[in-house]
Order: sequence, then C-alpha cells, then structure tokens
Amino acid sequence: MKTRLQNFRKLIRRELSFLINDVDILTIILLSPLFYGLFYGTVYLNKVEREIPVIVVDQDNSTLSRQLIRSLDASPMLQVLETTTDLKHSREAIEKWQVQGVVWIPEDFGPALKKGRQAHLKVYLNNSRFLPSNDINRAVQQTVAIFNGAIRLHYFEAKGLNKEQALSQIQPLNVDNRNLFNPRQSYGDFLIPGVLALILQQTLLFGLAMSVAREFENRLFTEWFNLAHGRFLPMALGKGFFYFVLYFAYSLLFFSLYLQLLHLPFNGNYLSFQMLNFIFLLTITIWAVIIGSFFRSKLSALQVLVFSSYPLFLLSGFSWPLQAMPWWLHGLSELLPSTPYFLAMQRMVTMGASLSDVLPEMMHLVILLLLGIGLGIWRFKALQKIPVTAQLSALP
Repeated sequence: MKTRLQNFRKLIRRELSFLINDVDILTIILLSPLFYGLFYGTVYLNKVEREIPVIVVDQDNSTLSRQLIRSLDASPMLQVLETTTDLKHSREAIEKWQVQGVVWIPEDFGPALKKGRQAHLKVYLNNSRFLPSNDINRAVQQTVAIFNGAIRLHYFEAKGLNKEQALSQIQPLNVDNRNLFNPRQSYGDFLIPGVLALILQQTLLFGLAMSVAREFENRLFTEWFNLAHGRFLPMALGKGFFYFVLYFAYSLLFFSLYLQLLHLPFNGNYLSFQMLNFIFLLTITIWAVIIGSFFRSKLSALQVLVFSSYPLFLLSGFSWPLQAMPWWLHGLSELLPSTPYFLAMQRMVTMGASLSDVLPEMMHLVILLLLGIGLGIWRFKALQKIPVTAQLSALP
C-alpha cells in the first residue's frame, strides 16, 4: 500500500514537472477557463434586450393611432425609431437591419374602433433573428392588450356600467401567467450556466488529452505505464489529479463568484451541486485520458478536439430538447457525460432541485464513469502489447 502511494505521488510530481515546461497546455488549463468564463458571461450581462428599434407605419394618423404609438414607444422593450406612412421604406429598413420590426396601422384603424368594430394591426418581424422578433411580438401583444382593454373599458362605461361591471365584460376569462424559475424570461440567465459548464468540460478535455498525446509524441508511454505498474486507474488518476483539483476549484469559482459578478441566481444547495460537479469532472478526467490515447501528438489532439465543442453542446440537450432529435442522435447523446450533467445542473441552479431530485442523472454519470474505467483498462492493456513504434504508426 505504501509503495502504491509513493508511486501515485511520483505520477503526480511527474505530470506537474511536465506541465511547468509546457506552455501550450498551461495556457489552455490556466488562462482559457478564466478568460472565456468572464468573456462569454459579459456578452449576456444585460440578460434581456431593451429598446429594440421598430418603425410604425401610421396610415390612419388619428388620435387613437397616435396614442397607440406612444404606448408602443413607452414599452421598455421597444423603441419607435420612426413614424412614417411609407410601407416600402419600412421594408427596406428591415432589409438593411436598421430596425427589427414594423407595426402597420391601417387607415381605418381609428374609425373602426370608434364604431366598435374590429380593427386590424399588422406586425412584420425580422425572423432571421428569432430572439428580438419574439421580444417585439411579446411587447406588441402586451401593449395592444392594454390599449384594447382601455378602449373597451371606456366603451362600456359610456354605456352606463360601473368600472367593475365594465371590467367583467372586458375580461370574462382572465389568464394569470406566472413565469417560474426565470421570471425575467432572460436568455442570459438560461444560457450562461450552461456555457460555464461547457468551458469547464472542453478545456479540461483539451488539456488532459493533449498531455496524454504528449506521452506518445515523446515516446514516454512505457515510462508512464511502468510507473503505475500497468494499472489504468493509477495512470489516469496520477496524470489527471492536478487537472481534476484545478477544475474542481474552477467549478467553485464559476458557480459562486462568477454568478454573483454576472448577477445570476443560484437557487439550489451549493454543497449538493458540487457533489454533482465532482462526479462530472471525474468522469471527464477518465474519458479525456482514454481519448488522448488515440493521438500521436498534442497538436493533432487539439486540432481534432477543438471541433467537438459545438456538437457536444448541441447533443447535450441544453440548447435543443433531446426528444426533438432523431432517435439515433438521442441515443448517442446518452453516451455523453454532458447530457445528464446539463440537465441536472440546470434544475439545481435555476429550479433549486435537491440531490434526490437529480439522482437519475447522478446515476447516469456514475454509469458513464464506470464504463470509462472499463474501456480504459481494455485500451491501455491493448497499448501495452503494441511496440512503441507501432503505437505511433497506429495513431492518427
């Protein structure tokens, strides 16, 4: 037992001595997480869009149409950049990206409302950017609903009804919407925790896989293998120990200080959440060692893995529901540690889920961890049987 601990410490010291002299890996694991975590978070610092520019085409020019325009401009989400009568000019403004939407008030708008008839309002949205278009649509709908209610209230009061009676006529069925867990409907509140987790996963994968590939590049695999007496777990944990500790510290930093700096809520139990991070980072560590064993150099490992970030994010189910994916992609996503982690992370950070609530996702991660250990044992035993020169020629 004492000898095993000594060898384990030697493996850790060996890796640290390599890292001190490897600027490429140090840059990835020390600078990249801190920089990208703040950079991507700052992009979404405002959380929601404000003052989205729109044009109003007012072909009615009545008192009621001008009141509606003032109401639209008063919405915190909209900025009426211009009022015009030229619909063609407004379309050109959308095509030039000067505005994101056009509200068209037809010429019979005021007379129709005064006579109690239905008036039509047309909204043209630039759906090439779906977030602003959704925000414009929601703001216009809310403004029109309030404006319409005020007109109908005045109409029924003019008929002799008191305010309570008039309100019951206006809204015989009232829907009370309650936005849970993200009351501001902020895209930043939804996206930033996932981006921070992706940064942790990818930079850990890049750095550790490059370190493993360096063993083959410098023909040091046999030394590494013998120091661990040919056992995969000591090899993987000895090499990945510093990375794991460093990235666990990053997870503490990201989901405490970074969330506070970016004004993001954390609704779950912090200790339970870090237990989830512990299993997730350990799983990534094991799989990074296995993946790194398929490359002959650091450069080739980085060149291949750098293209994995966006596909892994898409397949995780964070940005697009898993049930909406083709069945074979859904099945593939179940093999990725990020899939159960992102689901559990989102529920714990945003919804305040407890550890028992995310137990299925935790068990999913444990299964992937055990699967990685089994695959790693098989992979490194196979590598031991291949001569060093053959190892290099067999790798990409």
